[in-house]
Amino acid sequence: MISVILVNYRTAMQTLDAVASVKTQQAIDPLEIFVIDNSISDSEDALLRTCLPDDVIHIRNHENTGFAKACNQAFTLSRGEFILLLNPDARLLPLALSRLAKSLKERPHAGAIGPRTYWDEDCQFLMPPSTFPSINSFYKQAISRLHAKLSRYQSLDFREKALQAWTCTTPIPVEALSGGHVLIRREAILKCGGLFDERFFMYWEDTNLMQRLRKSGYQLYIDPMAGCLHFYEHSPAKDQLIGQGWSTYQQKNFQRNIHFQFAQWLNNRLPPVQAPNILPLTPDNEKLTFPIPQELRKAWLLELGTTPQFIPAIGHFGSGPVAVVDTILFKRLRENTYFARLSNPISKPDLIYYWQWQGHST
Repeated sequence: MISVILVNYRTAMQTLDAVASVKTQQAIDPLEIFVIDNSISDSEDALLRTCLPDDVIHIRNHENTGFAKACNQAFTLSRGEFILLLNPDARLLPLALSRLAKSLKERPHAGAIGPRTYWDEDCQFLMPPSTFPSINSFYKQAISRLHAKLSRYQSLDFREKALQAWTCTTPIPVEALSGGHVLIRREAILKCGGLFDERFFMYWEDTNLMQRLRKSGYQLYIDPMAGCLHFYEHSPAKDQLIGQGWSTYQQKNFQRNIHFQFAQWLNNRLPPVQAPNILPLTPDNEKLTFPIPQELRKAWLLELGTTPQFIPAIGHFGSGPVAVVDTILFKRLRENTYFARLSNPISKPDLIYYWQWQGHST
């Protein structure tokens, strides 16, 4: 059996669509689906109760307990050999669940496996792979602030990992997986100490789980033959929640580590390094159009990120004279400053173009 867990917080319509994407899967195992509603809203509750399929287990909480605690609440009730965590803004593509389950069964050393994830319904924009924070990465971040060339090395290191995830044709091991769309072995969850640490309200709880799975001897994979849509939106409010989650993760894993403290000291004192030759870009009717230089028109990679280092970044492969981010995608990047990088689709390109623009104002 596969147990599917979704946590709703004032996104009932999206949750219904996410559940529908699970119900239409040709699963190789029986399914049980849990929807935990943290909305504290009568209208959300009524919509879910009216529209969810009868066999979906719907639980309404009378306070917003947070993502981690709500997932644990469902996990305690679940019976599945595998646990699928799915965000309300995610959709499984056809055959994704059966493919993930098959891959996990074929790899008893795998604790969890995730799909290749796309930002748009046309599957042209690829979501970045998840990364795993380490002391070495903090030192690299600090050193990268000393000079633009050093900053480029760290950026291209992430890019190489992203290219592997975006272009692989068979399952590959990865550092970490997103809790928004992942299939996890129950046995591995129990062996590593449980699903989520409830000190995390939201964000970074999945990174902590991946760390514990790895420490317990399990590997993590992505399967490119399993597809998922994740309609991710970015906003300053989300940055605040991510920051709170990171603070919890830091206190739990690094607070007493003298090497981490020194790396943080460096990062707090060294100025950030900007990418060279960043051109301003003005949206045209809430759409972004990037001109492609003649020498890149045979094949290019456009990356979109929240920092000029593009860690992380969304990727879009293409060819031709223009690259376009349409209105739907443009509106998902709100209020902050965002960056784009255009280059050959290789790990260490020589020719690179940069842009920046102001996100959509709501």
